[in-house]
Amino acid sequence: MNWKKISVKTTEENADIAASVLMDAGAGGVEMQGGSMPRAASDEYALPEAETDTVTVSAYYGEAGADALVETLRARLCDMFPDTTPELSVETVPDSDWNENFRRSFKAFRAAGRFVIKPSWEEYQAEADDIVLKIDPGMAFGTGDHESTRLCLKLLQKYMQPGSRVLDVGTGSGILGIAAMKLGASSVLALDYDPVSVRVAAENAAANGVVMETRQSDLLNSADGGPYDVILANIVADILIRLNRDVSPYLRQGGVYILGGIIEERLEEVTVSLSQSGMDVVETLAMNDWRAVAARKR
Repeated sequence: MNWKKISVKTTEENADIAASVLMDAGAGGVEMQGGSMPRAASDEYALPEAETDTVTVSAYYGEAGADALVETLRARLCDMFPDTTPELSVETVPDSDWNENFRRSFKAFRAAGRFVIKPSWEEYQAEADDIVLKIDPGMAFGTGDHESTRLCLKLLQKYMQPGSRVLDVGTGSGILGIAAMKLGASSVLALDYDPVSVRVAAENAAANGVVMETRQSDLLNSADGGPYDVILANIVADILIRLNRDVSPYLRQGGVYILGGIIEERLEEVTVSLSQSGMDVVETLAMNDWRAVAARKR
């Protein structure tokens, strides 16, 4: 199987917006190269590079419908940046090349608190209180390396109680849902629009020895009615705002709603949408330019 790598060359100031456009179009994650960043502020592999005046934001998609997707992205970028439209390019990437790049670069690391992320091929000597998540890097977002995933893991450890019923919207690799099961959730329903992510999340759950139901869904369309004790959504601001309009009936009174994938500039928009939906923010965490929020139903 081959993948289409779609890249957007833009300014560092506009890089996070370009990344949101790519992820809104169905990408599981992005990689960023160039600019003043010492490494990619993303969940994806990128070789270190010298500082540059521009940033290249790339995402990977299946080959089916790629031509139409390129035109859709081009139009969206023109709308977002009418004065300086970013340069867009496309290349075909063999699946074997993608996976080999990750295998060379991905090592075990402590993601947040008790959670340690390790690939299947690496040995790790766990400490007494460690919770080890076996996640191999791949096409689905969520190896635990991205700041937003780490912030969500931290909030999950703080607010989830054993026995909780959990809904994970936009599950990607399934890492947050798997983490919830490892913390003692009674059940997790993991949803994602991307069928690749649904498959990968199910495979990762099995590799970690947990039972987690996975379904393809446009946000809450395939969710059970709830109520859930914990709802997780590590996506991007535009989709979170859309989700916030509908999420309240799915959350039990006193339950916690954990949101990640929010760049600093979009935090106020997301929190305002939460307030309009009857939610109160109880905690906000920050790491570099990224924010994560824990909220409760008012």
